[in-house]
Amino acid sequence: MVATAPDSRCFIGLLVKIFPKLSETFVLEEVLGLERLGVSLRLYTLAAPTDALAHPAVAGVHSTITCVPASLRADWRGFAVRHARWLATRPLHYLRALRLASGRGRAGFIDFARAGWLAGQLRDDGVRHLHTHFISTPADVAELVSCLAGMPFSISAHAKDIYLSDTDDLRRKMGAARFTVTCTDFNCQTLRAIAPDANVQRMYHGIDHAVFHPQHRLAPSGVPLILSVGRLREKKGLDTLIDACGLLRQRGQHFRCEIVGYGEEQERLQALIASHGLQSQVQLTGKLTREHVIDCYARATVYVQPSRVAADGDRDGIPNVLLEAMAMGVPVVATNVSGIPEIVCHGRNGLLIEPDDPAALADAVTRLIGDPILGAALGRAARQAVTETFDNDHNLRLVIQLLETSHAHSSPYAVA
Repeated sequence: MVATAPDSRCFIGLLVKIFPKLSETFVLEEVLGLERLGVSLRLYTLAAPTDALAHPAVAGVHSTITCVPASLRADWRGFAVRHARWLATRPLHYLRALRLASGRGRAGFIDFARAGWLAGQLRDDGVRHLHTHFISTPADVAELVSCLAGMPFSISAHAKDIYLSDTDDLRRKMGAARFTVTCTDFNCQTLRAIAPDANVQRMYHGIDHAVFHPQHRLAPSGVPLILSVGRLREKKGLDTLIDACGLLRQRGQHFRCEIVGYGEEQERLQALIASHGLQSQVQLTGKLTREHVIDCYARATVYVQPSRVAADGDRDGIPNVLLEAMAMGVPVVATNVSGIPEIVCHGRNGLLIEPDDPAALADAVTRLIGDPILGAALGRAARQAVTETFDNDHNLRLVIQLLETSHAHSSPYAVA
């Protein structure tokens, strides 16, 4: 449990852009895990939820959730009062934060306005440390909160927020943070190279092994099911999977393919399915809750993670859905990209191929469909690898230890 000061209102604040978000199950798992381990949390969001669906597990979150107003118009009195207090009580820090924000133009001034409001809310809520998911906008706001109020902050960095950010911005934020955790060794080495003096630690995401369990798997029946889950965006490489399905059809392989997710590439992928004449075999299922995704894993013959490095440099870390499928004992085919080889070992607990290679993907899928004994063996080894390395509670103890250390060395932050 995180050490607390005599003030019983001492909480850890967790700042995210949106909560809950259907595609960010790793944040949900972290919140549930920290609560289970006894951490007193309060959640703060920068935007309201945008998904019509929510995972039923969200109902198990007990922490208070506060949404930071999007603009002065939403709470002009609150913004005015809180900024006036910080300016009156910490004028040098206020001006320093304003100067920091001004270097980022209009977006910086918006973040500054919201940081002043949030700093006042954190003070009222008794929060003593702010931890933020994503090293992009949430960390920008957290850095300004720290500058305004003297509150320590820390960062969880993931994928797009790292690889689409300016390296000078990353270096500055990591230098200001008490610590930064990231979800793969690949990310960790990247961030340490950018900011050698910053405290950067690898912390794998964890999943609930009791929820994602092979006992839910169904006996094979009918046509083999190829499954992939993820946002419909370039870095996911789903066009490669569809091209591979076209090759499987040409070879006479019987199969069905379900692609679960949503995103900006839906129309392009649907057109690609039509161009291959695969409308009866490949389905874009759209958004599904975690429970429905588990049903998909239960029916799947093969799970495919065809990730690539996108043209803009965006890439996956280790997709949570890959870990979920492996924990369920589904044999997997994945690409040798970013952090994926840290969990998938070719021939031992799955099959690894190079990205953007439909023929290699079709060959690997054919191999697993045609050899159920191999698939079962790889599935068992996959489950073991995930339970040994990606245990949620075990991995969260690292961030708890870092938070404890930060809290123990913190002076009470400014009270305006």
